Amino acid sequence: MEIKDKQNVVAGFTARLLRKHFGKGPEAVFVSFTDDVICIYVRDLLTPVEKVLLENNQFGMVYATRDSLMEKCIPELKEQIKDETGHYFNHFYYDWNMETNGGVIVAIKDHLSDESDYPGMQMVNELVAAVTKKTERLPDKVKSVKLNNRTLVIYREGILVNIEKEIVRSGEEEVLRKAKGNLEKQELRKAFDKESQLLQGTALEIFVDWSFESDQSMIVVIIDPNDN
Repeated sequence: MEIKDKQNVVAGFTARLLRKHFGKGPEAVFVSFTDDVICIYVRDLLTPVEKVLLENNQFGMVYATRDSLMEKCIPELKEQIKDETGHYFNHFYYDWNMETNGGVIVAIKDHLSDESDYPGMQMVNELVAAVTKKTERLPDKVKSVKLNNRTLVIYREGILVNIEKEIVRSGEEEVLRKAKGNLEKQELRKAFDKESQLLQGTALEIFVDWSFESDQSMIVVIIDPNDN
């Protein structure tokens, strides 16, 4: 099967799966991947109920509900991706931007390959490491892969400080997730806006998610490329 055909297949069953659990499917789904990472970018998934909740500033309730729904979606998505690609992806990350009505789901086999290479990769990794050091600590590892001129995926490992680990152990993971999400996205936005040449375009959206138990994190930057 050609790459484009695989992308269409993954986009199709992702849209159907989200529609099944959310009661409304996304208006658009864009899929990009390599052998060890799949990035699914969705647009306009907001349901009528979520719109009402957001109008009443119930952001926490919307995110909590989506977390519950994604717990049901991920196992099915994992199996469908395995069936279609012939590969098992171990880890899934996701994040939403309620202001733009966008979202991403990222699947990786274990961690990003060391074989990735694209113009400015080392500088991107160093920039993300510097931002992470400013907000948390210098990460043990930063890797990135540019799936296409619109999609940059960045993997981090070893970023939690001791107080954050204790917060996770105490069961306050969602509080930490919210605080880190707001802070990191702000700092990443500032950094990429200042060094936009590294993206060869403008950062339209930045998504961040963590696996606190394994002390890993995934960042996705959706880019408006300069050649457009």
